[in-house]
Amino acid sequence: MSRRALRPRADVCHLCEFITGHQPRPLPSLRHPLRKSTPSSRAFSTGQILSQKSLKTHPRPVISKVSPASSDRTGDSVEAHLEKRLQQVRTTCNTLLMQKSIPSGKDTLLVLEGCKATVDLLVLDQQNLSKKNGAASALLSLDESSAKKIPAHKLPPNLQRISDQLSSLAYSVIKFPPVFISPEILALYVAIQSALGEPGTFPEVFKLYANKPFPKEGSDPITYSKPNPNKSANAIPLQVADQALQAAIDAKQLVIAMEIIEASYTTKAAHRAKFIRKGLLPATGLAVAPIAAYTVASQLALLQTTMDTAMATNVAFAGILAYVGFTATVGVVAVTTANDQMDRVTWAQGVPLRQRWMREEERSAIDKVAGAWGFREVWRRGEEEGEDWDALREWIGRKSMMLDRVELMEGME
Repeated sequence: MSRRALRPRADVCHLCEFITGHQPRPLPSLRHPLRKSTPSSRAFSTGQILSQKSLKTHPRPVISKVSPASSDRTGDSVEAHLEKRLQQVRTTCNTLLMQKSIPSGKDTLLVLEGCKATVDLLVLDQQNLSKKNGAASALLSLDESSAKKIPAHKLPPNLQRISDQLSSLAYSVIKFPPVFISPEILALYVAIQSALGEPGTFPEVFKLYANKPFPKEGSDPITYSKPNPNKSANAIPLQVADQALQAAIDAKQLVIAMEIIEASYTTKAAHRAKFIRKGLLPATGLAVAPIAAYTVASQLALLQTTMDTAMATNVAFAGILAYVGFTATVGVVAVTTANDQMDRVTWAQGVPLRQRWMREEERSAIDKVAGAWGFREVWRRGEEEGEDWDALREWIGRKSMMLDRVELMEGME
């Protein structure tokens, strides 16, 4: 045996020694009260503010906030504190669900914010617990310190029960028939379930957002009206849809990720919302262009003396209109045929340019899913196999898209 093998190992590096010896900070107490955010209704929605007038006609039990965490928790364990917080959230949730009148958006947000505060405490506890495992786990978690979600490992039974109950309470609030799902409520619900790692209810909730009957204000008993799911106001916000899709990808649930895309990116409401957001102004300018061109041409005709004023107006009008039309055509083709943002999923041949522009967010979401389920190494692309991958490839093909087009792969030009 060599002397090198018998030589004692050197001490660990100062960074590892600092990390292993550094005690995690205690859970911060929620000294600041839960914020009172005023829910804003959906734009152009028929069920915007449903409960303001009902407050005058129907008395409603007062829903109190979840009390902030006390700072003197020296003897109580973390689980006992979480149990106490859970009981407070359950009490406020039951108070909301037992109302006979239409709950206001403010009360609904208070319940969900209390649930979100408890989820943050649970996530923070798990992050501190994972840092106790050693220097290696702490170093590996440095790049993910900003992500507020429960670690991938299995929770202890008690904490898992608390997580499941918090998820069920938030879901019961969303499913409560008199509750109107505003964009703020939907975003808060998605944040709660994403932090808990439970994306299974997102497709159903997204369908409820567009199809859930909203209560008529002032009705006794409560009556409901059926909304129009194709209105642009009923489109899922892109940030909320992206967060839900990322939660499904992190949970490795391919079917849920596909259903989220179907319920958010592919709807008529999403297409109409994109046209209003990005295409309405250019389309209006293009429609007004002939009138503006004729006005400018008539003024330019007065500045010349070489030909008749009417003929000069026609010539200038034709030239301006041709220039505007040619420039707009080149711009539209450049925007709709751009493919620098595409990674693995591209459009099949024959897809109209209008559909390519309208469905770009859908293609980008599918591209993200394909990149998450496939090999990360570029040189291994095309070697994936299995039932999930075959189902994903077939699903992409039915949407007039192609997965890993051969002529666009590296080395296949």
